[in-house]
Amino acid sequence: MKNLNYCWRCGDSLEKKMDEGRERYYCGRCKKFVYRNAVPVAGVFVVKDENKVLLIKRRGEPHKGKWSYPAGYLEYDEKPETGAVRELEEETGVKASEQYLELVATLQLEHPDKYIVGNAYATNHEYTTGEVKPGDDAEDAKFWTIEEMKENVAEMESEKIIGAARKAIRLVGRLS
Repeated sequence: MKNLNYCWRCGDSLEKKMDEGRERYYCGRCKKFVYRNAVPVAGVFVVKDENKVLLIKRRGEPHKGKWSYPAGYLEYDEKPETGAVRELEEETGVKASEQYLELVATLQLEHPDKYIVGNAYATNHEYTTGEVKPGDDAEDAKFWTIEEMKENVAEMESEKIIGAARKAIRLVGRLS
C-alpha cells in the first residue's frame, strides 16, 4: 500500500505520530490525524448445478485479466446487499434479488493503494434472471467449478476467491 505524503485537507506534508496505540499519519498544520479507512465492496457468487459459480474476467486494473466474483465499490448511501445485486447485473447481465442473498464471506482483497473489504454473498442460480454476458467491468463471464479454479489458480484474482466460492457452493447446497 502506498504511503501518504500530503494532507487531503490543506496539502501540507504529513508526519507519523502514535494514536490509539497505532502509528498514523498526522497533519501538523491542521492538527488532525489522517485516517486510512477500509473501502467496502460487495458482490455475489451465483451457484449453478450445485458445483459451479459465476465469475468475471476483470477488464481493468487492478488485476486486469484475472477472474473474480462479480463485485464492486458500494455507493455512499448503499447497503452491501443492494450494491452486490447492482454490481452482479452490471458485470454479468444476471439479476438477483436481495431477498435470496446469503452472506458467505468477508474478504480482504488486494489493491495497490487501498484496503479493500469485500462482502461476498451467495445465491442460487434458480433465483436469478437474465442471460450471462460480460458487462461494464468484465471482459468475460462464465461458470467455473472449484476444480477448474484450482487448475487455473494463476488466472484467479486471489486464492481467497476459491475458498469463498467453495463456501458459497456449500451454503447454497444446504439452503436448497
